[in-house]
Amino acid sequence: MKGMLDFLEKAGLVKRDEPAAPANAEVSITITAPRADTSASVAPSEATIASPAASVTKALNLDNIYADQGVGPSIYPAERLLRLVDGLSAMDEATRQMAIKAMDAADESWTIDDPLADAAAKVQALAAHRQAVSANLQQLELETSMHLDAITSRQEKVVSDIRQQIAELEGLVARELSRTAQETASKEASLQAARDQIARDLAEVAQVSQRLQSLSHQFGTHGTTQQE
Repeated sequence: MKGMLDFLEKAGLVKRDEPAAPANAEVSITITAPRADTSASVAPSEATIASPAASVTKALNLDNIYADQGVGPSIYPAERLLRLVDGLSAMDEATRQMAIKAMDAADESWTIDDPLADAAAKVQALAAHRQAVSANLQQLELETSMHLDAITSRQEKVVSDIRQQIAELEGLVARELSRTAQETASKEASLQAARDQIARDLAEVAQVSQRLQSLSHQFGTHGTTQQE
């Protein structure tokens, strides 16, 4: 492993903070290799997701998810190992594996099992969170469906009642129009009958008056002579 560390140091990929020490001494290693863009490969501590209950977005706090699922702190977190892998991304797979093993062997404060166990625990926590979120979404969908069914039923009842009331009002309108037409026809018929009767009476009056006047024309002069 020491030869690998020497190779990495000469290549400028790692730097030992202290001069070479005996084999049983602890060695501190600093990565100097340029880091690649980790925005796509490393899971961020916060991500933006769509809330199933609203159209707005909110931050997904991974630390809270891990804590809620009982994932404790790790001596060497999985994210740290991911950053290390990204920092050595310029190497081929075999060389990168050897470099990481060399760093693991040189630093007794952690072993490769630490980040692997942390990663496994976090994967399990994320799976449990995903299952819980999916269950919540299914419950929300069920409740929303029930509410929508209730809204539809209420709408159908209200519309049916309104249409029934409209039909009843239209029946009242039709009956009122019919009654009004009958009363109007009756009144107009009565008026016409009165007009006809008065016309006949006036005609008779005129006829009688004319006959009476004819007497004056016939005997008016004779009556005057007798008086004189």
